[in-house]
Amino acid sequence: MTPITKRHAAVLALALGIAGTSGASFARERADLDDVKTRGTLRVIIAADESPDTFALAPGSRPGFERDLMERFAQLRGLKLEVVRAPGYAERIPMLLRGEGDVIAAIFDTPDRREKVAFTAEVIPTHNVAVTLPPHAPVRRVEELRAMKVGVIRGAKPAETAAEAGVKPDDLVAYDKIEDLLRGLKASEVGAAVLPISELALASKRVAGLEAGTTVGAPGTVAWAVRKEDTALRAALDEYLANVRRSPSWSRLIVQYFGDQALAVLGRAR
Repeated sequence: MTPITKRHAAVLALALGIAGTSGASFARERADLDDVKTRGTLRVIIAADESPDTFALAPGSRPGFERDLMERFAQLRGLKLEVVRAPGYAERIPMLLRGEGDVIAAIFDTPDRREKVAFTAEVIPTHNVAVTLPPHAPVRRVEELRAMKVGVIRGAKPAETAAEAGVKPDDLVAYDKIEDLLRGLKASEVGAAVLPISELALASKRVAGLEAGTTVGAPGTVAWAVRKEDTALRAALDEYLANVRRSPSWSRLIVQYFGDQALAVLGRAR
């Protein structure tokens, strides 16, 4: 009988380990940094109806604020960027946990989501505001929202914030896309909308007359999300965000995408 060497023992242990792994767990691709490098592609999950000013589905001269940042990270790491479209905002985290992508872009960092995924450092601060379009007057107090039809994006965090602020379920009108919500405002299907200040800044470039009223809910953070076990990928993203925010390109990006409302986007609600 051939003696079992240390090398044979190691191979045997590996084989036994694989045999003992459930098919579902083994099929799930672990996407930490080495795996991403080996694949050569960074898979970024976004909602299919994400605003193109935030993250465009295709590259171009104006790929969107978040895609612009993510493309720069991919280029520095010698990776290609692959966009993975989730059917809606609520499906992004389940898709990440199933291994269908490596990172979620443009997602609110919240305590309930931290129970499921890990977040990078802040990309931009955010707070939700009540948005109106004439002839509707600006909403100055949260209490005013409770007597109005309020538009929100289906599955996005501002929809939860509006509900938590006391807007009745029957008065919440959910739209699948920001374009549909803005159309609803124009047609007076809703008297106001609840949007992150960054989305308002981007939408204001397309729709004249949008007005920000009262803050709805607490200030928050927009970041990127990875699986909790993907610590190396998260560290690399954190390092990149820290470096880019110290660079001149950060200011150029903010002004390029948010223009005159850049300071409002970066400012915390008081």
